[in-house]
Amino acid sequence: MTSGSIPTPDTSTSRVVPLWHWQDGPTGAMLARVQHQWAALRHGTAPPARADLRPEALGPALPCAFLIDRAHPGKLRFRLAGQHLSRLMGLDVRGMPLRAFFELGDRSALMEKAEQVFEQPAMLRLQLVSDAQGCTVLDGQMLLLPLRGRSGRVDRALGVLATDGPLGLPPRRFRIRRAALSALDPCRDPTPGSPAGAAPRRGRGRVLTVIKGGKV
Repeated sequence: MTSGSIPTPDTSTSRVVPLWHWQDGPTGAMLARVQHQWAALRHGTAPPARADLRPEALGPALPCAFLIDRAHPGKLRFRLAGQHLSRLMGLDVRGMPLRAFFELGDRSALMEKAEQVFEQPAMLRLQLVSDAQGCTVLDGQMLLLPLRGRSGRVDRALGVLATDGPLGLPPRRFRIRRAALSALDPCRDPTPGSPAGAAPRRGRGRVLTVIKGGKV
């Protein structure tokens, strides 16, 4: 994946883009594996229970995976995180807020979307770039998937943050190029990394709305 291969978002108006038009490749395949394991634990419209999740099932995606706790609205923190996230930040990220991985100007947009993962509940996929002055450009993708905690409420999330290319010097913080928020239903779960132009395995694909702030 290269930054030049990602279309420049049209910031003059919102556009609707099929989810499967997002780029395939190693990062897309990693998100697809995590989403597949998560979907296999679902029962109808309900998200899986955190207790049913088995880390070993994530395979090679495990270093990029993480768990989020939602103590209350607006407070999303890492409960567990793989080594890849620690390498990106340069320290252990457990207990840190999710927004710490994002540039200041993108944190409000992140939290607005991320809260819907728990409220609807819904799946959130983000196309990211870290390109602060003096840093090597680093492309990435993040996926957030809702989980039910011990109380039965949706107050946990399974996530994955995959990047493509040399990490450079930490900390790496990201801007949001595109965001896709998809409500759950029993028949239509968009699969991250599906080939362009191919229909998802169940039902028709979701769509995403391009948000402002991207640049190439």
